[in-house]
Amino acid sequence: MSRPILCIGSYAKEPYHIEKIGRNVYCIEELCYCIVKNAFLIDEETFEESLFDWIEKECSLTRLADELRNMAAKRCSMASLAGTILDYVGYNTRKEVDRTEEILRANAGMDVYRKKLARADFLMKNGRFSMAFREYEFLLNNTPEIDKKLRGRIEHNEGVMYAKLFLFDKAAMMFQKAYEDGGERESYLQYLSAVRMNLSNKEYVSFIADSDEAYEASMDVESRMKEAEELYASSEDNLMLRTVAVYKAEGKMHEYYDKVGEIADGMKRDYRDIVKDKVK
Repeated sequence: MSRPILCIGSYAKEPYHIEKIGRNVYCIEELCYCIVKNAFLIDEETFEESLFDWIEKECSLTRLADELRNMAAKRCSMASLAGTILDYVGYNTRKEVDRTEEILRANAGMDVYRKKLARADFLMKNGRFSMAFREYEFLLNNTPEIDKKLRGRIEHNEGVMYAKLFLFDKAAMMFQKAYEDGGERESYLQYLSAVRMNLSNKEYVSFIADSDEAYEASMDVESRMKEAEELYASSEDNLMLRTVAVYKAEGKMHEYYDKVGEIADGMKRDYRDIVKDKVK
């Protein structure tokens, strides 16, 4: 069994908003959870006076707040500040605390552009697409003398996110740019995949017929598509949909509509999680 965790302090009447990760927290344990799970997104601005005031007034942890203020006055590192909070609360394991401090120390040694790149990559991998887009666009528009390989990598990742949002026309555009700038074959294969998803079969065949490069690469695309279809056929999602079809075929309409509603609600929640803001 997991060890019991004794919560400390008060449950806040007013939440604290952590700007860098776009989250509200209502107690000190939630703050610890967010620090550990989002260490790549945390920076010096996270540990400001307003946080210390919230810890004191809303969480009733005056001693911790005073200690943090003293550390901030001495210009202690954000790794030390985070470690002090995590150690005081005791919510996380020693391994989690050490890893978080290590990440924060590494972040402190990065310039603003490397920080934003690491943050954007982390956001993308965790499905926080709106925030990732903002970081990537900042890098594309503001990084001095940006390397073409790096530009291609960013454009490729933006293409991945657009594809996951089913915006295949925008995905194709970004993958094409990525291939032109970075020269990676993977970007070209993803470009063809996005084009394939955005066109009818007849239109796609006509499209690849006009280019020897596209025709040859399309063989790899079709192989991947077949593999993906086979994986989906054995997936839990497909099993769930087959179950729904059986309910309908057998006339079990109450079970059918309950299951359809459950699936639709789950898909809505997942989509809302990755689209916090409108993607333009």
